[in-house]
Amino acid sequence: MFIGSWIINFIFSLTGFLLVFIGSMTTNSVLTSLIRGGLAFVSFYIIAYFFRWLWMIASKEVEVNELEKKEIEDKDDGKATTNKVEYTEEDIEKASKYVKGLIND
Repeated sequence: MFIGSWIINFIFSLTGFLLVFIGSMTTNSVLTSLIRGGLAFVSFYIIAYFFRWLWMIASKEVEVNELEKKEIEDKDDGKATTNKVEYTEEDIEKASKYVKGLIND
């Protein structure tokens, strides 16, 4: 759900309209000022909508379903986990030769 409502977009857009309209009235005709104010209204509405959408995405909580929570809690017993990997004799021999080669260089 979006943060706020369309009223926020409208107020932001109305403010943009008034700023552009009043600023444009000093040098342009009323019709030109209204057209520029209308374009500013639409632009500011889209900008406000975009920022509200970004705010919604940024404030969205990560939802973890109950099954995942239970699996995580079951795995966590408070102890450090150790992963024991079984190595073959061939792997051990290769590692030994590699280390010996590094030491001799």
